[in-house]
This record gives sequence, C-alpha cells and structure tokens, in this order.
Amino acid sequence: MNKDRLTRLFLQASQEVSVSLSAQQVELFWLYLQELLEWNRTFSLTGIKNPDDIIIKNFIDSLTPLPYLDPSGSLLDIGSGAGFPSIPLKIGCPELEVQLVEASRKKVSFIKHLIRTLGLKGISVLHSRVEEMEQPERPFHTIISRAFRRPAPLLQLVSPLLEPSTTLVAMLGPTTREEHDELEDLALAQNLEVSRVVSLELPQDRGGRTLVFFKKISFQ
Repeated sequence: MNKDRLTRLFLQASQEVSVSLSAQQVELFWLYLQELLEWNRTFSLTGIKNPDDIIIKNFIDSLTPLPYLDPSGSLLDIGSGAGFPSIPLKIGCPELEVQLVEASRKKVSFIKHLIRTLGLKGISVLHSRVEEMEQPERPFHTIISRAFRRPAPLLQLVSPLLEPSTTLVAMLGPTTREEHDELEDLALAQNLEVSRVVSLELPQDRGGRTLVFFKKISFQ
C-alpha cells in the first residue's frame, strides 16, 4: 500500500464531508486500516477489501455524522461490526464517550484489540445483542447504527433505550421523498419523530447516504 497516496485520498475525502483531522488522527486511521486488512484475511470482518474503498465506504462514511454530534456527549453504537461508525467517530472526536454493542465474538475481539492498539480512552465494547441490554444508568446523548439496511427493526429494538434527551441516528443508503414520509410513519408507531434528515454523497462517486435523526415524542 502507498501510504502517502492513501493519506492524501483520506484527507481530501474528509474535507469533502466537513471533517478536519490532525496528523495524529490520520495516523490512527492508518493503523486502523492496517489492522483491519490483517484481521480480515482470517476473520472476514468486512466484505470491503480494497484500501481505497475501506477509506471512503467505511472510514469516511462513518465520519459523516460527526458535525452533528455533541463532542462532549456519550454515544452508543448498535451492531458495530468492525467498529463502524463509532471508532472513526471516536478518533475524530476524542472527547466523545463511546460504548459499542456487537453480537459477534470475533468482531468484539477485533474491536478490543483495536482499542488497545490505537490507545483509545473512554471507549468500551459489550458482547451482547441490543434486545438483551439493560437500561443504562444514565441515558446516552446519541444512539447510532449503520448495521440496519431498513429503519423499522432498528426503531423497534432501540426505542426502549431512548429518553427524551437521546437522539437516535440511523445511517442509511440513499432515500427518496416517499421513503422520508414512510420514516415519519415508522417513527410515530414507536412514539418517535424525525427531527432531521441529511442526504449526502460520498466522495469519489461512492454512492448516496442518508442520516436520519429521531427523537422521542414528549407528551406533556
């Protein structure tokens, strides 16, 4: 791999999604890339194997919610797989308190190894399914997931964990106006409302993405 070329690609792409990174943060992403490629040879953590695609479709895609997060808040990542989106978000915002939830033991092992290798603090991973989680002692500021292709099962699973102060962020593929209307109906069925929809295009023509923000309806 050509580190200089990949670093230039990463820096240019991160600027296109309004994320600014230091040289130290970029170096952490480089280590992340190396570890992911190495582990992927044995454990098949991600179907994306090309370094350019990992940078855009995994790292940059994971960073797209960063401008909308409270940097001093707490984040719960549901079904984080190989650490997406929460580890890129933690690298991009070191002050963020992060917990990951993942049901696959091999992926949990990789995440724990990655946390140690990158020297990340204020981040932990729980080997569990979201439906088996206990109510947290303190509500998370943000619950996020890019593991669900459709929002309905995510809303059903996560709604019991939401408090009025919590924002749920669903990271989806490209959506239409009609699908936005469907999101409103799905949210209402779980006593939620759509507070924001952000449509964007990944750099290098890698496809469209949608960030959907949900809040719990407060009945007063």
